[in-house]
Amino acid sequence: MKRFLVALGLLLLLGGAVTIFWPRGPRESIGHTIAFSDGTTMTLKDVTYGKEHRYLSSSLRERVISVLPAKLRAKLSPAKGVYNVGKLSIVFWLEHRGNGPATGDPQLVLCDGSGFGTSGGYSLMRIGGVGNWIEGWAFEYFPRRAPTFTLRIYEPGQQYPQAKLIGEFTIENPKPGKYSEWTAPAPPVTAMEGDMSVTLVDLTAGTGRGSNKWKPAPNPTVSMTRAGFRVEQNGQPTKEWRPVTVEASDATGNLINGIWGTGRERSLEYMELQPSLWPAESAWKLHVGFSQRSNFVASELWTLRVPIPNTGATNLAQTNLQGAVLKYTGQARKSWLKGDHHFGFRLTPPRPEYRLTLAKAVDDQGREAKEVGSYESPVEWAFALKTHADATNLDLTLALHRTRYFDFLVRPQIISTNETAR
Repeated sequence: MKRFLVALGLLLLLGGAVTIFWPRGPRESIGHTIAFSDGTTMTLKDVTYGKEHRYLSSSLRERVISVLPAKLRAKLSPAKGVYNVGKLSIVFWLEHRGNGPATGDPQLVLCDGSGFGTSGGYSLMRIGGVGNWIEGWAFEYFPRRAPTFTLRIYEPGQQYPQAKLIGEFTIENPKPGKYSEWTAPAPPVTAMEGDMSVTLVDLTAGTGRGSNKWKPAPNPTVSMTRAGFRVEQNGQPTKEWRPVTVEASDATGNLINGIWGTGRERSLEYMELQPSLWPAESAWKLHVGFSQRSNFVASELWTLRVPIPNTGATNLAQTNLQGAVLKYTGQARKSWLKGDHHFGFRLTPPRPEYRLTLAKAVDDQGREAKEVGSYESPVEWAFALKTHADATNLDLTLALHRTRYFDFLVRPQIISTNETAR
């Protein structure tokens, strides 16, 4: 038994030494440096995968710590190098030297084997001071099929949406494997829910933003996926419903939430997604939530009077609505929301399947105030209003109403957006 334990210990030490000192494979660009126009550089130092990430320098101590059991690693690792993302993510650790680029933050783009690039949706942690950072860029999505993929770095131009490709890194896939292939038809695809039907008539990756969404994006940093829907209720076209949430997933396990923008054109409801999945996948699953615009029923509504400017007299106003408590929390200070006054609300307990809409706002002289911005989270909402200068109070009518969800399995189309995938 003693010989066995000694042999096991030697094997563990040998495995740890191999892990610490064995160089990365030639397919990965660890140690590679790219330079921006002002001389600022970024060097790829490490790539980690998981929920908790630790940046380890090249010191022997930190490399030894990296092969210890999790509890010992947590005790011995420097806290400043720990990045808790909360979800399975890939983190690119980049050494950032210099104050640039002068035109704005670097733009990271993840490219699959076809060269198609997706950007956005990352979180960022910095270690060190300005001009001497270690940056951890965390992405919950990445190309998973091939043994390697590409991380490209773009420098923003002087004017939007200009961006210049500065360099790229080859990344070894941390989750290689054989993934299933989903099959699905191209649009149109229809889904039903109660008296509503929604037809996905368009799903095109690689489009531009806003007014350019019918054209290819000029570069991958501003590349969108356009989704268009025809909505009917009781067999008739309706303008009452709009897309407000989306989950997009593929057969490799990528799942992306979030909408960059929405609009209505050509009798269709549109939403723009950034980031988005890669159109090389044969099918995407979309779980889309639609929210009502108007014509709410009495059981969904609450009207309260609030003074302007705020005196604090109605901060405790609340009501029971849809099985939850909706509370007015006063005039929120959201400096990034444009408007004269910002009104905050809180819902307890959280009701993720419901949304809060400002149905109407009328001042003491019967004039409507215009909503110019809003903020929302699972429990908090704020509405920014443009009001008349002589108004002394507002009657706010809120609607708490259920979101309706529709599921699609569909094959995406593509408008190419980058140099290698035209």
